[in-house]
Amino acid sequence: MNIQQMRILLAVIDEGSFSAASDVVGRSPSAVSLQIKALEEELGLSLFDRNARPPLANAKAHALADHARRVIKLFDLTPDVLAGQSVRGRLRVGAVPTVLGSFLPAALAGLRTEHPDLVIDVHSGSSDQLAQQLAHDALDVAICTRPPAPLPGLHWHHIAREPLVVIAPLDTAGAEQDLLREQPFIWFNRKTWAGGAIEAHLSQRDIAVKATMEIDSLDAIEALVREGLGVSIVPVCRGSDGTWPGLRAVPFGDPPFVRDVGALVAADAPEKPLVSAFLRAF
Repeated sequence: MNIQQMRILLAVIDEGSFSAASDVVGRSPSAVSLQIKALEEELGLSLFDRNARPPLANAKAHALADHARRVIKLFDLTPDVLAGQSVRGRLRVGAVPTVLGSFLPAALAGLRTEHPDLVIDVHSGSSDQLAQQLAHDALDVAICTRPPAPLPGLHWHHIAREPLVVIAPLDTAGAEQDLLREQPFIWFNRKTWAGGAIEAHLSQRDIAVKATMEIDSLDAIEALVREGLGVSIVPVCRGSDGTWPGLRAVPFGDPPFVRDVGALVAADAPEKPLVSAFLRAF
């Protein structure tokens, strides 16, 4: 049995006849028939009911065709394997919620299209939590805010710079510092790297806020601000159009303060096909 015979078998089954299959594989109907006959003789069984017109594939032919499709798929991947382009296996990805809700889904979809045999597990958590899981080999990649200091054994790969804005109810007047100093303030969790960076930048600029709440979810913060319960500072996530329906948004800082978003991986991870393919997707 060879790959050409498998292709011919699939063509006959898919096209419904030897003559139709001949157009697909570029051979005469008699040559197609001879190949199928040789395959049957090698296997020692019949694959078609030749009393029917056109001959009908039997159950054994369909079972062999299912196997042939898998074999041909692997065979056709040979050039990619030799070029180091074929990626398969399970990739464990951790991501902060803002990334999951913005650019990560499209990147994962493109990765799956390019590498259909790749299985992707996705987990959500804070940047600090994901870094710890990565360090304990519970993840392969963590998509998060840039750590405030280098982490031993982990490498950072930049993906995006996301400017931060002050969001306020639409009818709230005042410039950036007026909003922050005079309105109730909703913290983004200061235990996160992004929240800690916001707190540090406010301190550097000597801006004291009237904190009333501290929330983990940016979606929840946006909803609270929209209901008039305060103002907050949030990132304009990669892939977003930067608009905030029903809200005012003014830059946080001049130039605007930004957070870096990227991938944390183990020091040797970029050499692994799974991880390198993931990083290329961005």
